[in-house]
Amino acid sequence: MAKAKRKAGEINSSSMADIAFLLLIFFLVTTTMDVDSGMKRTLPPIADNEQQQDDVELKERNVLMVNVSKEGRIMVGTEEYMPADLNRRGDHSRMSREVLDFLSGFDRSEKKATEIELGISCDISQGVVSLKADNETKYNIYLQVQDELTHAFNVYRDLISVQAYGKPFEELNEIQAGNVRKAVPVKVSEAEPNDQTRK
Repeated sequence: MAKAKRKAGEINSSSMADIAFLLLIFFLVTTTMDVDSGMKRTLPPIADNEQQQDDVELKERNVLMVNVSKEGRIMVGTEEYMPADLNRRGDHSRMSREVLDFLSGFDRSEKKATEIELGISCDISQGVVSLKADNETKYNIYLQVQDELTHAFNVYRDLISVQAYGKPFEELNEIQAGNVRKAVPVKVSEAEPNDQTRK
């Protein structure tokens, strides 16, 4: 007598939705998300019509030109730098040292006696860094250049803090730090980039 074939039991799939939900939660918790890096910049307020008509004239000696090519070459004034020159050895990179010399050197940018607080007068650089890049410049090189420019201004703030208050910028209280920030703003002017694709 032939044995009757037994039917395979059906798999209970009622808990599959719960398992899928738990896996989704697991991957959401354990996955790391890339955080976009950016630059903190304070844009100037919108000028009045009268102010727009008055062109601000900067003396040539008060402007340090920084050009970044699409190949990654960086021109600071008449000096050429490569991306490797953005790496800091000690406190400065070669490029940030050049910018700091421009800001602090009396033979580079003009200095103006500025009252900071309680009649404390310091000679503050009137220098402005004009940054111009190519449309095809790599973003990470552009960010590194921006970072080194900001670093140079921060070190210059330290020098002014010591001159005004006898201690570095990080040790100042909020009022003193605000006074130094106002006296030494990060003056980086970004020119319209070159468009090499139109050639």
